[in-house]
Amino acid sequence: MIGKKTARVRIREYRPSDLPQVLELVWELETGLAERFKDVQIKSGIEDYQNRYLKPGTKYKTFVAVVGKKIVGFLIGYPSLGAPEVDNMYDILPVSPGWTPPEFYLQITFVSVPYRNRGISKALHKKVIEYARRRGHKEVYACIAKWNLPELKVIDSFEFVKKDLGYRYRLSLKL
Repeated sequence: MIGKKTARVRIREYRPSDLPQVLELVWELETGLAERFKDVQIKSGIEDYQNRYLKPGTKYKTFVAVVGKKIVGFLIGYPSLGAPEVDNMYDILPVSPGWTPPEFYLQITFVSVPYRNRGISKALHKKVIEYARRRGHKEVYACIAKWNLPELKVIDSFEFVKKDLGYRYRLSLKL
């Protein structure tokens, strides 16, 4: 087992050949949610990940965290028009060539349990923020449930501005 302080993580863009390992992480995520929320029926999203979020040619941008040859975490985001109800309608943004949507939305981050508390989530976020800045986005944002304290801690470390939405926060970082 790799010691917590000695693990070397590499963050890179997702490749189609990463699909089996990322789907294993999605299964781990869903299993953890089912254990945490025993009274809630968790519908598997593996098919959505396979046929939508991780499918080449869509708006979704995925970065993976790699330790050795093993993918231990991922972060999925996408360019956003700033209106979730419109963003959710399209997998390929209906925009003019050369135009960059103003925002980049951080949809989901997950790190496998044995690799948590090693700075991997923070490294994923840092890479995605750099990516969004280079692409010309003006803001990065996320909506995070208030119970998700580990993710809120990572986001807070980047000094996102927090807006209380009741059961979750909208967190924004101007670029």
